[in-house]
Amino acid sequence: MEELHEFCARVLGDGDAAAQAALQAGAVGGGDRVERLTAAAAACRTGEPEHPEPPGEPGTPEPGQLAQTVARELAYATAQLPQRQREALVLRELLRLSHDQMASVIGIQPVAAAPLLARARLALRAQLRGAGEPVAECPERDRSLASITRRQDAESLSEAEDSWLLEHLGNCAACTAAHAAMLEASVCYRAWQVDLGAVESERPGCGGQTDCALADP
Repeated sequence: MEELHEFCARVLGDGDAAAQAALQAGAVGGGDRVERLTAAAAACRTGEPEHPEPPGEPGTPEPGQLAQTVARELAYATAQLPQRQREALVLRELLRLSHDQMASVIGIQPVAAAPLLARARLALRAQLRGAGEPVAECPERDRSLASITRRQDAESLSEAEDSWLLEHLGNCAACTAAHAAMLEASVCYRAWQVDLGAVESERPGCGGQTDCALADP
C-alpha cells in the first residue's frame, strides 16, 4: 500500500484524493506489482488533482529543511504537467519500472514510452527553470529524443542506433541541449522525497533556481 500511495501522491498531490485512490487500487489491484500500479493509475484518473501553491522566493533553506524545500518545488512543477507525464515520471524515476512495464501501467504501446518520458523530462525541466523547453531545431529530433531516453534508462538500443545517436549528438547542438535537460530533470525528480525524511547524501538537491548535476542517473 505504501508504494500505491506514493504513486497516487505524486500524480494527484499528497491529499485526500491520493489516499482514496490508493485505497481503491489496493482493493482491486491483485497481487502483481504492475497490476496494482495499473489499478492505481486508473483510480487516479477519476480523482481531482490538487493545485499546490507556488513555492516562495528561492533562498538558502534552513538546516534540516532541504527535503521539504525540494518536495514543495517538485510538487508544484509536476502539478503543471499533463497527468500521463506525471505518471511516467513517478513510474520510471521513483519506482524504476522498465519502459514495457510503464507502458502497461499507463495503457500505451511500449514504443510510445520513450517519447512520453522525453516529453515529461523536458517539460519538468522547463517548469523548474521557469523557461521554455529547448528549441526544436533538428529534423531528427523525435528519433534522437527517443534514443536518448532509451539509452539513459538502459533500455534496449541496437548497436547501429547507439552509434547513430552518439554521432548525432556530436553534431547537433539542439539535441545535445535536450539531452542535458533530460538528465537534469531526472536528477532533480529523484531528489524529491515525500515524507521520507532527509534527502540521502548521494542524491543532489534541486530547486527552482538551483542547478542540478548533469550526470547520468
